[in-house]
Amino acid sequence: MHNFKLGKLAPQHDPRVPHLSKHMRMMQPALAVDWTKPVKAWGMCANDKYGCCTAAAIEHLEILWLANTGFDYQPTDEATLALYAATSGFPKVDEGAVETTVLKYLVKNGLPTCVGNDKFAFTTLNPRNLNELKLSIQYLGGAYIGVALPLTAQTQDSMWDTVPGASAEIAGPNTWGGHSVCLVAYDEATFTCVTWGKTLKITNAFMQEYVDEAYGIVAGDWVANSGISPPGLNWDGLMADMKAITG
Repeated sequence: MHNFKLGKLAPQHDPRVPHLSKHMRMMQPALAVDWTKPVKAWGMCANDKYGCCTAAAIEHLEILWLANTGFDYQPTDEATLALYAATSGFPKVDEGAVETTVLKYLVKNGLPTCVGNDKFAFTTLNPRNLNELKLSIQYLGGAYIGVALPLTAQTQDSMWDTVPGASAEIAGPNTWGGHSVCLVAYDEATFTCVTWGKTLKITNAFMQEYVDEAYGIVAGDWVANSGISPPGLNWDGLMADMKAITG
């Protein structure tokens, strides 16, 4: 796993972005949700060659959204790298990107690979509040998170977990680097993310130790085709808020 690329730069929080809790107050998530079953393949999305994880995580969410609404979408590396280039210094430099830069680009420009409805909005999630992350997965079909990966994760090929007693030199946040992934399922003990072309479990303890930013993406295709209407979520109002922020 240590041969794969990272690429998430430090978080740049925007206080103007609405918080999911504004729309889903007092709600409790289901015990378990898994949106991965209709997905035929995830694909590496060029993240084995370039630090394009911020774009790859978006493409993985798009695969999931469309699979659950009846479409088999498999992005090309070129599509992922086009989003990466639009939100970073790539291809002149391959230094990664900022998650909120990617999200604001999607709100303003959409994603050409969307089927039918390329409108996007997003909300901020508290990365330490596991219920908020679960609600985003349950109602929005996923969550877009940033992880300050420790070096201990390099040898954890099937599950990211904390390593009690490990030194700060290998277990400290960001000792490996920043990485973007999408959450696509959860149960009582773990979350499931997609990264480097496959699903990978994350323990609750690891989530609370190393996730340093999180967002719920409201995708037009999901809203239009999934049949799931997030309670209390004003789609038109949220879109208006996002347009005011992104211009």
